[in-house]
Amino acid sequence: MPSGEPNMGEDRKRMRRIIILGAAVLVGIWLIVMQRTPAGGPRPGAAIEVGQAAPAFELKDLDGNQVSLEDFKGKIVMLDFWATWCPPCRLTMPVLEKLQKEHPGQFTLLAINIGETQDQVAPYVKSRNIEARVLLDLNENVAAAYRASSIPMQVIIDQQGIVRYIWAGYHDRMGEDLWAEIAKLQQ
Repeated sequence: MPSGEPNMGEDRKRMRRIIILGAAVLVGIWLIVMQRTPAGGPRPGAAIEVGQAAPAFELKDLDGNQVSLEDFKGKIVMLDFWATWCPPCRLTMPVLEKLQKEHPGQFTLLAINIGETQDQVAPYVKSRNIEARVLLDLNENVAAAYRASSIPMQVIIDQQGIVRYIWAGYHDRMGEDLWAEIAKLQQ
């Protein structure tokens, strides 16, 4: 073959390698993104399961007070795992706060921020007029115990400390769905 003429077999092989490499990169990126984005539903294979005891924890709130899950024994508790950088979390928080205002005293909302400092979270909370009790899971230990790798994620815990509902993601009817689950526990 004269030099200067393209080798069609080599070009095809090179193109095939580029396509395979590109597909592998895309799959890798997809897997990484799926670890930190909302899953949009109940989470199979979670460390905690509905019907199991909720993992105990102690975290500080934005005022520096120590808050324990044990403090709410005998009450219905909703944990909301979130972060300031998470767009779906920005949609979820107003829904949860509205739910709490519509049903005062019927459940306790604990908004557990994952991995951010007080200096990052406090201005965000103030700028958005968030009234929920915000707890700081700076080392992400509580998030790990609850396997909150997809956020936002809500966990409803009954009066005896048993997990009754787990949801990850945001959807338009989430307020109604969460209230239905809480209402079941009040009967």
